Amino acid sequence: MRTLCFLLAAFAANAAIVKVPLEREVAILGRSEKPLHEVMRSGKVLAGEVLKLGLKYAPKTTAVPKVPITDFMNAQYYGPVSIGTPEQEFKVIYDTGSSNLWVPGENCTGCVHKKYNSSASSTFVYNGTDFSILYGSGAVRGTCDQDTVTFGGLKVKNQVFAETTAEPGLPWVVGRFDGILGMGWVQISVNGITPVFFSMMEQKLVDAGQFSFYLSAQAWPHKKTSELALGGVDPAHFTGAFNYVPISKDGYWQIHTDSIAMGNETIRSHFDSVVDSGTSLLAFPLLTAVKINSQLGCVDAGIECVFEACPDFAKLPNMTVTLAGKPYILTAEDYILQVQEPGQPTQCISGIMGFPAPLPEGLGAILGDVFMRKYYTTFDAANNRVGFALANHN
Repeated sequence: MRTLCFLLAAFAANAAIVKVPLEREVAILGRSEKPLHEVMRSGKVLAGEVLKLGLKYAPKTTAVPKVPITDFMNAQYYGPVSIGTPEQEFKVIYDTGSSNLWVPGENCTGCVHKKYNSSASSTFVYNGTDFSILYGSGAVRGTCDQDTVTFGGLKVKNQVFAETTAEPGLPWVVGRFDGILGMGWVQISVNGITPVFFSMMEQKLVDAGQFSFYLSAQAWPHKKTSELALGGVDPAHFTGAFNYVPISKDGYWQIHTDSIAMGNETIRSHFDSVVDSGTSLLAFPLLTAVKINSQLGCVDAGIECVFEACPDFAKLPNMTVTLAGKPYILTAEDYILQVQEPGQPTQCISGIMGFPAPLPEGLGAILGDVFMRKYYTTFDAANNRVGFALANHN
């Protein structure tokens, strides 16, 4: 078994896994001076989520509605990655719904975050291939580079990634993270670039082709910090056995979903879902989300549904997501997000959002952090499957 004594102090080893701590943020970004309760009723709190989903899932010919990026909610988990020699550290979202690593470059116009400086790295190798991700309201553009990427203390040599030269008004521009580290499959990778984790597998840096997420409801630096485990699972963060669901289609971490129900009412049956750590909520086609939210008593604006006052969770129905014959229960306390600011009453918003553009063919849901917080999730690339076990939040 590989010795892990060379890991940075920020990381810990348990048998063959490498533990990467994650930070969590729940905040209203691009903030105006309006009181929180007015912001929450503006109808655009989830604008950032719409744009992020559009980036990954909307057909390139579909225009995602343009909305002002002010007063929008950010609820993300992010952590460190370093590029170059010596290391240049960035904060990135570990995103299973995309497959590329990209950070701002030195020539990025209007970028306010830390920028990668290729001339400062002795392991930089010029690539120069154009990089572009198109979506309905703009594009992320840049060029490809090659360098050593340090992830969880493990050095991935000759990794191709993108340094951006242009980023439109997306949520991460004002967020507390610098870029994205995609952990999806190569089939959805721009330019066919091998994703970082798959490079780790090829270079035999992990003992198992598997990574796992524990998403705590607590913010950094509480004891139960969120964690990404590379190379396996961390038994401290789940209880019981795993239930595995095979990948139904190459590309996303896409799995067949038997059904989704609210209380005793089946909302939809027999469709595919994507398990996406880069999506904060549960996303459905617009009409499906409206049907679900209509049972909750929130004020429905289509894309989002906000409560006039936080409800009595015990009086709301459970959501049941059935995967490979096993029911996964989300209570109202699980699927309703509470937003707090000092000196202001807690505001509640449904964690079920509607996506206004068509999802890719066959997709009926995006199972984001709302689901993954309740169920510890392992992405088993070696065996083409996703596994779920009840998360241990004690």
